Amino acid sequence: MIANFLFFLKIIRVFKRHNILILIEQNIRYKLLFRLFTFILAPITFNKSKKITPDGIRISKALNELGPSFIKLGQLISTRPDIIGNEIAEDMAMLRDNLPPFSRSEAISIIEEQFDKNIGDIFYNFGEPIAAASIAQVHFAEIKDGEKNIAVAVKILRPNIIETIDNEMSRLDWLTKFLENFSDLKRLQLNSVIKKTKEIIKFELDLRYEAAAASELKENTKNDQSFYVPDIYWEYVTKKVLTIERIEGVPADKIAQLKENKTDLVKVANSLIVNFLRQAIRDGYFHADLHQGNLFIGENNNLISVDFGIMGRLDKKNRRFLAEIIFGFISQDYFKIAEIHKEAGLIDNDQSIDDFSQALRSIGEPIINLKAKDISMGRVLIQLFDITKQFNMSLQPQLLLLQKTMIIVEGVARKFNPEINFWEISKPEIEKWLKDELGPLTKLKETSKVLQTLARKVPDIPDFLDRAESAFDIIVENKLTSEARKNGRKNHKTLLGMASGIIVILLSAILLI
Repeated sequence: MIANFLFFLKIIRVFKRHNILILIEQNIRYKLLFRLFTFILAPITFNKSKKITPDGIRISKALNELGPSFIKLGQLISTRPDIIGNEIAEDMAMLRDNLPPFSRSEAISIIEEQFDKNIGDIFYNFGEPIAAASIAQVHFAEIKDGEKNIAVAVKILRPNIIETIDNEMSRLDWLTKFLENFSDLKRLQLNSVIKKTKEIIKFELDLRYEAAAASELKENTKNDQSFYVPDIYWEYVTKKVLTIERIEGVPADKIAQLKENKTDLVKVANSLIVNFLRQAIRDGYFHADLHQGNLFIGENNNLISVDFGIMGRLDKKNRRFLAEIIFGFISQDYFKIAEIHKEAGLIDNDQSIDDFSQALRSIGEPIINLKAKDISMGRVLIQLFDITKQFNMSLQPQLLLLQKTMIIVEGVARKFNPEINFWEISKPEIEKWLKDELGPLTKLKETSKVLQTLARKVPDIPDFLDRAESAFDIIVENKLTSEARKNGRKNHKTLLGMASGIIVILLSAILLI
């Protein structure tokens, strides 16, 4: 209990320094009591800056100061504009966790404990940390491959980070329940947000999951020449250690250096948008943290991505939903977008498609005559999700994560090319996907899958019918008279014939699709 109180005290002091308590106060029932309480807990704590800073930026700075669990919580909250509002969500979307590194000797101890070997038997030329974040840090090293050495990047979990986050999350649980007794914070669904944060962090605290994420993304994009995912060296991967190919490229935030290298920045910007759409719509599995720190530009203007701790996944229904929405806005077919929402079950039967179409027009029409550089697809989606709330619709968290990632991707692309036209680049990619998705080849593939499933079941059908007939005979012999048995067998044969006929009709129908 004392530890929980000290934890609470630390939060109050940090929030007061960053002038965040005023935001919390808006959701507190007893405001005067809250002010008095926080003054007693932090009487001589002053704001760090007198400058007017956006709410989301102040929240991000406070969460960064509070530690890893709060950073991850903030990153998740930034994907929920439905809870915290669009402005704060946009400001928090760029929340980054840059913490001081731990020592090389500590890193070596963790590696040796994980592999039960001396560092020299695992890695060669193991260097000092080159990047550090809240969960892990990265070192450069080499591994042996026959007679040659391969340059690798080694990611290592921070010492005691698992225990630290477990403690912080349990205290956050306690704090949320405590505050909900005295406020209206329950409507913000903080418990569900913290629960989701726990799920996300659980994957980030096991680097085998990140290795699997990189491997899946690499498999999906292996034929995309403009996008590269480094190789994973699985024999050097454990829960606390991830070994990945060391890549050569210029960090995406070094614009001056890229210009000096005569990099085709327009091509790079277009490539970023196209590859993001391919991942989201074609594959349904996308890198959800494509900020400049996680991107490098290779010699051939290709994109190289790193850090696969945050990934997004969309099922086929949501991928088609997203593609048709974007294409609907491109073609200004607002009624079609409304119909898509209806088909997806996002509009209740008592909601008017015409009214929803009119609301969509209020988003689309204002951007028709805008210059390309002034149009953001990410912000269009924000407005769309705002309207869905007005029509009592709910969206999956993965769509909100995608919207946040889209804003980041657009922002990075505009750093390369301020005049980039997201719509013009998106249209051919989405048209192609929709054409393939609705075309005969896809129908044949889907039919093939159904037939394969049926084929696995077909050998069981005769046996099933034989067993059904035997069971019927037993029932007839024990329960019915001779006459009834005769009639029963006749009826049974009829039923079996009907069942067989239905199976034949079903198979024929599938073959004719």
